Amino acid sequence: MQQSPTGHVTLTGDVVGEYRIAERRPDGTLVLVPETAAQASLRRLGATPLTKAEFNAFVTENDVLPPDREE
Repeated sequence: MQQSPTGHVTLTGDVVGEYRIAERRPDGTLVLVPETAAQASLRRLGATPLTKAEFNAFVTENDVLPPDREE
């Protein structure tokens, strides 16, 4: 009988990161998949979200979006 997968774990050692429990097997084996929530992904990459000022500077410097035009 397979139990419903629930929960998450944080691994340290040779494998590091946050993982979601995808499957719990009768013998106690856990099948883990990387946590894909945005905050978990940022932590895994050692990144932080841009501030609004940083985002605006990036957009301006890289000509990513057309300028706003008020009419």
